Amino acid sequence: MSSSTRPALSLSPEMSVEDAIASFTAVLEDLQVSHARLEQRAAHVEAELCAANTELAAKVEELDEVKCHLESVVTSIPTGVVVYDAAGRVQAANQAALEILGASEDEILGATEWDGLSGQDASGEPVEVLCADGETRVLAHRYSPVTRGEVVSGAVEVIENQSDLVHAQERMHRLDKTAALGTMAGGIAHEIRNPLHAIQGFAELLVRESAGETRATHLATRVREGVFEIEAIVAGMLGIAGDGDLHLEECDVAELVEAARLAALRQCGDDDRWSIDVEIEGGLLIADRIKVRQALRNMIANACDVQPEGGAVRVSATQREAGVEFRVSDAGPGLRPQDIHRLCDPFFTTRADGTGLGLALVQRVAQLHAGAFEPDSRPADLGGASFVLTIPSQRA
Repeated sequence: MSSSTRPALSLSPEMSVEDAIASFTAVLEDLQVSHARLEQRAAHVEAELCAANTELAAKVEELDEVKCHLESVVTSIPTGVVVYDAAGRVQAANQAALEILGASEDEILGATEWDGLSGQDASGEPVEVLCADGETRVLAHRYSPVTRGEVVSGAVEVIENQSDLVHAQERMHRLDKTAALGTMAGGIAHEIRNPLHAIQGFAELLVRESAGETRATHLATRVREGVFEIEAIVAGMLGIAGDGDLHLEECDVAELVEAARLAALRQCGDDDRWSIDVEIEGGLLIADRIKVRQALRNMIANACDVQPEGGAVRVSATQREAGVEFRVSDAGPGLRPQDIHRLCDPFFTTRADGTGLGLALVQRVAQLHAGAFEPDSRPADLGGASFVLTIPSQRA
């Protein structure tokens, strides 16, 4: 009989002491057996719990490893990933997304709207976006809800920064236009210049032979000015599309800048409307003197042209390890963000009287010297626009 069915120990007055002791001993033995069985059961249950806990700990560790691996993968990919919760709040964002959006993790977590995020309006098409850090980027967004069964538990937005791709396409387009311009310029230069020089000669004769300030003198002068303007356009086209030969020589940087300054003033009217400050920190540069001087002249002339009523212009030349950095700043209206990547396109201009060839020629000179030409991303020191031309010193 087990301890659960054995009758309880009972002592009656008629029971002898020996019988009572025997009965008590039997009950005690049964209790000891039951206790031993309970201890065995408890040990078995404890062993099962320990095994279950060990297995659970292994599963938790495995899940943590998978989670860390997935987080590392999401963090490492160059495409931005933003995770929303069911309420549309930003729950997580990888490092690429933070860099693309110009935001910190503390700033964006919990936000329902953010500059550069499209949410459910994402179309997948590249869109130019002014991000929170003030930079304009071309972004493509894709949005996908996350569901559990039929319940939407959140969403994922993927952001791809296509700025470099778009800019590369623009550069290729610019090169194509330059090549087409070269073909056209080579064909028309001879055809235009011959009759142009004849017109110029006749206009000069009319000016000389006209006595005093007559109507004929005025008209001949206007014809001559028009010829000069056409000649400048043709020369600009040939300069942009010309061959890549460089006539290298040792140039004094200060003399280069001064010659360019004087040429720009002659081109713009040679008057006192503009105050041009010059700061020279460069010594010598091995480059094509004429091409670099043309580029600097165009940069200074452009700084004057954007201030037709006059204003301040600053020109600096700084010696760098590989060459010289030329910077031209103005106090004009500045650059519109949508125009920055088109400034060097041939024939692109924001002025009614502009030809759109000046900065394109500067870009061409920079390319021939394996240098760079671009607007300065920092605010101009005079409040307008600022352009930087870097010319590496060539090996003669």
